[in-house]
Amino acid sequence: MPLPSSSPGLLPGGWDVVLLVLVAAVPVLLGTRAVLVRLPEPAEPEGKTPYRALPTRGFVTACTALAVGTAGLVGLTLPTGTWPLWWVLCGPALVLVAIDARTTWLPLGLTRAVWVLTAGAAVPATFLGGVPLLVRSAAGAGAAALLYLLLWRLSRGGLGFGDVRLAPVLGAATAAAGWSTLVAALLLGSLVGAAVGVVLALRGRPGAFPYAPSMLAGAFLACGVRALSG
Repeated sequence: MPLPSSSPGLLPGGWDVVLLVLVAAVPVLLGTRAVLVRLPEPAEPEGKTPYRALPTRGFVTACTALAVGTAGLVGLTLPTGTWPLWWVLCGPALVLVAIDARTTWLPLGLTRAVWVLTAGAAVPATFLGGVPLLVRSAAGAGAAALLYLLLWRLSRGGLGFGDVRLAPVLGAATAAAGWSTLVAALLLGSLVGAAVGVVLALRGRPGAFPYAPSMLAGAFLACGVRALSG
């Protein structure tokens, strides 16, 4: 049974949405630099931008603004029971994806931290949304992981394995909102990725590009589709 498009707020007057935005954005604003300067570099960086060079004022500001916007979208379009899992996408996973956008790397240590946060977020999500939400979320995480693992095998290196590691986090959150949201997120992420590939090819830059931003964009676009469809 699909979840309703909205559910009673945790706080009166819309303050629950404000709280969600703050809980997503403040850690991004205050913690991004502290995390990035401590991230170990990969063994073979191949000329990538060092992680410690990323957290400029512009980078942190952009990540914080995206956290505010995405958390506001989630708060206005999704049931409160799904919020803990989507908080991971609006905050820690968003920073992870921003790193990929700048370096084409998804740091394994930070990816594992996002896994742990997703597992932890499942506890309050289950309390708020019930056991069916937990079951659907777990199944969605597994389905997304298996799909991206298959795509990774078929692409023969065209898709990075870091994207496979990110997939269950996206699957857990989107499936919590409903199977249609999961399917929409996967399809829209693929469309965004294809569009980026075409644009880069037209600009004379064919080849591999960071795919995690397209995956995450697909999840939030699915929120918009859900809202528009009622």
